[in-house]
Amino acid sequence: MNYLSNATIYLIENLLGLILYIVLIRFWMQWVKANFRNPVGQFIITVTNPIVLPLRRLLPSFGSIDTATVVLAIALAIFKTFTLLAIAGYSIPVLKLITYSLGAVIESSIYIFMAAIFIQIIASWVNPYSQHPILEIARSIAEPLMAPARRLIPAIAGIDFSPFLVFIFLNLSLQLIVAPLQNL
Repeated sequence: MNYLSNATIYLIENLLGLILYIVLIRFWMQWVKANFRNPVGQFIITVTNPIVLPLRRLLPSFGSIDTATVVLAIALAIFKTFTLLAIAGYSIPVLKLITYSLGAVIESSIYIFMAAIFIQIIASWVNPYSQHPILEIARSIAEPLMAPARRLIPAIAGIDFSPFLVFIFLNLSLQLIVAPLQNL
C-alpha cells in the first residue's frame, strides 16, 4: 500500500502543482499587463477561464487585483495540501492549513519570478532579441523586479548583474516570508 500512496502523492503533487502554476502565471500576467495575444497567453486563458470566469461573477476584482484568480490559487493550494496530508494520514487545524497554503502560493509565485529571470538570462546568451512568446511573458513578469535592480546595479562592461540582486531578494523572501508561514 505504501507504493500506491507514494505514487498517488507524486501524481497529485505534480498535477495540482502544475495547475497552481498556470493559475499563478495568469495572475502575474494580468498584474503586469502582459500580452495575452500569443500562443502561451491564449493557452493559459483557455485552460483557466472555465473556473475563473464563474468565480468572477461571485468575486469581483478589487482594484487591479483579480480576486477570482487569487482565490482560485489559494483554494488550489489548500486542496493540494489537504489532499496530500490526508493520503499520508495526517491532519492539521484549518488555520495552519490556510497559512501553509498561503505560504505555498507565495513560494510558487517566487519560483515563477525566478524562472522568468532564468529564462531571460539563458535567452540573453542564445538570442537576446528573440520575440518568442515564452520569452515575452518572462520579460513581462520579471520586469517589475528587474527594473529597480538595474537602477541599483547598472550594467558593467555590458554585463547585467542585476539578476543576482533579484535572486538574493527572492531567496531571502523564501527564507523570511515563506518558511515562517509554512512552519507555523
